[in-house]
Amino acid sequence: MNHGMLELTDQLGMDYYFVSLKKEGNTLFIQSLNSYCKAIHKEVQLAEIEGLIIEESAGLGYVCFDYNKEHFHFVEYGNQILPFFKAILFPATLHP
Repeated sequence: MNHGMLELTDQLGMDYYFVSLKKEGNTLFIQSLNSYCKAIHKEVQLAEIEGLIIEESAGLGYVCFDYNKEHFHFVEYGNQILPFFKAILFPATLHP
């Protein structure tokens, strides 16, 4: 399980959430980090994401994608979000 900050854009606008991320099967579960954080619960079917971008430069980077008419944007700030997403989205043989 990883933790991170999610910038989520939908038809109502943009919002920020502190979340925990967990993959089970082909589903990514995104939930509020704890009861003190803004509430969110999303289930993302990994095979159905669109517009995937993973950008990395000098140890900084981000992952963003679209799913179910929402735009998800996760920023790498030393929390290992990039390796987490690479591991769940691409075959293990590509990332030793």
